[in-house]
Amino acid sequence: MGLRMFWKRKKPSNDYFVSIGAGVNQIPLIKEAKKCGFQVIAVDMNPSAPGFYHCDLKIQESIEDYESIYIKLREMLFDGKISAIMTKSYGTAIITTAYLCEKFGLPFLPLEDSRKFLNKKITKKVYSDSGILTPATINITPKTRVSGIKENLFPIIAKPQTGHAKMDVILLNTPSELEKFRSHHHVQDFIFEQFVSGDEIICAGLIHENKYYHILMSDKETTPHPYFADLLHTAPSKHQSLIDKTIETGSILAEAFNIQTAPLIMEFIVDKDRNLYLLEAVPEFGGEFIPDIMIPAATGYSHLGNTLKAASSYDFKAPLKITVNNAVAVKYLTGTNGILTSCSTDAVKKIDDIIFTRIFKHIGDKTATPSTNHDRIGVIVSSGKTVQQAVENAVLAEEEMNIRIKNDNKKESKEEK
Repeated sequence: MGLRMFWKRKKPSNDYFVSIGAGVNQIPLIKEAKKCGFQVIAVDMNPSAPGFYHCDLKIQESIEDYESIYIKLREMLFDGKISAIMTKSYGTAIITTAYLCEKFGLPFLPLEDSRKFLNKKITKKVYSDSGILTPATINITPKTRVSGIKENLFPIIAKPQTGHAKMDVILLNTPSELEKFRSHHHVQDFIFEQFVSGDEIICAGLIHENKYYHILMSDKETTPHPYFADLLHTAPSKHQSLIDKTIETGSILAEAFNIQTAPLIMEFIVDKDRNLYLLEAVPEFGGEFIPDIMIPAATGYSHLGNTLKAASSYDFKAPLKITVNNAVAVKYLTGTNGILTSCSTDAVKKIDDIIFTRIFKHIGDKTATPSTNHDRIGVIVSSGKTVQQAVENAVLAEEEMNIRIKNDNKKESKEEK
């Protein structure tokens, strides 16, 4: 059965999909479930969560309180059945999804294995024990003599054991910087790695019945060090020749974490010798508009829809070979310290090859030179015949948005990127 016929099929009226979260980023997944013919139940603490407007039923509850969610779901379902439970969120949302999938007998990954992804120290040990190459760990404790750390181990990256959006990730270039960092932080809450110089890539994939399938590799650019906020994602990647190696890593992770069916996002560094270092992997769709905007635009493949089909055992066909047909750029808009006074997407909508735009901040909001992903002003997703052309199209669109920031010196200026 072709993909077009699949979308026309309607599921029984008592077949439910449960969305863990109903925020704006969850809406694409909710819409895919509706296309598949599911009735949708969404869970969110916010009674005005925008995703609720696309759902059939809602549960107002913290997505972290999985026991209460389970009780309410059982009370809600008199004659229906839950066929899939998924989230586009991260962290504790993954634990809630794992708990509920276990309770309703749905494929995902075991609850205890899902908890490991909340702690980077634990996941890094699993990588190492499984033979996956990762940046070398440097053991630093409150009692470590900084003067005793060999100079060739610097620069060192400090990462919180828990967290997201590159919060508090920082590069420490010298012993004095490490000493200053330690005087302001609890080092036991961080992991420390030797910095590996190279290109960053992201691989999005799908695990089904414990087998990993590759979907898209993209290149990533971040802010200048010492911070690591994402600024640009482009596809196809210039490292396409390494796809088979990333598939090997995805397959190892599926087995190591007992993942039955789930999306998987992996971040790597490719060094000058083309060695592939795994930085992080999580059973999530990932952010940066990769699963819902970039992948369909570059390949025509619905990552959200097909993962939903896999999770619900509904007409799923394994993605054996996905071709990148279009070059796509996801460009984030940034500014300086100040107040956002002007920004409009109206003119951008008329520009060819602009696929998607979104502004994260409102007029009057504070802006900052980006040190985390939360500091970004907005995003433009563009296409082109080549990656360079896609990026140029995004730059042209940004110029039309008339982004203006009143800086701390009270002078209003147009941001020059």
